[in-house]
Amino acid sequence: MIFIESRCNDAAYHFSVEELFTCSIRDNSPVLMLWQTDKTVMLGSNQIVKAEVDVDIALESGIKIVRRSSGGGAIYTDPGTILYTVIRPMTKEAFIHKEETAVSVINALNKMGVPAIREGRNDITAEGRKISGLAQYTSGSHICTHGSLLYDTDLETLSKVLIANEKKLHPKGITSIRSRVTNIKPYMENGSSVGDFMDILKNHLLSGFEYSIYLPGKNEQVEINKIYQNKYANPEWNLRM
Repeated sequence: MIFIESRCNDAAYHFSVEELFTCSIRDNSPVLMLWQTDKTVMLGSNQIVKAEVDVDIALESGIKIVRRSSGGGAIYTDPGTILYTVIRPMTKEAFIHKEETAVSVINALNKMGVPAIREGRNDITAEGRKISGLAQYTSGSHICTHGSLLYDTDLETLSKVLIANEKKLHPKGITSIRSRVTNIKPYMENGSSVGDFMDILKNHLLSGFEYSIYLPGKNEQVEINKIYQNKYANPEWNLRM
């Protein structure tokens, strides 16, 4: 396994690294990334910006808007959120790869005392409230499955900047985005910091694997920078709809 852990908090950079491994590097070793961001709204690949994000609040609050290559809904992340990415050769159907990633994350959370379970196609919940969502995209040969973990995320800002999809919430009896989500931190006995939680999560996810730590070489960094400038840091990509 290849393990990637970066102290960079720019979502666009991490999406660029993901794309390099998913679309260009033909290594058969699975890749695990754990990362964080500054205040960011991440859009699904085909979402309409103004239908998902209160752009005025985002601008006032210094929240970046970045579009990922996977589908799924808009999410809010900040330094209290942990993001995870698993990239593998696509040897099975996409939903099986997603399920395997979800099970790994759930098992790690359960070992920490978090009552995490799988719910629906893309969510992980604790006591009926969402703590993680997963999404995917593929290059054909490799598949990227990624998700977020609400550890100590600012849920008030999350509820303000994201526009609620009433068609999805009301049939479930949910009145707001804020009532749908919760943080993981209250479930941790010692109230671990986000950094401590990330270390524990890393140890659980890597348990039983031999792994090497990835540091991009000069040529790879050039490719990452190209993807970054041309796509994930480019307003034409992020705000195109």
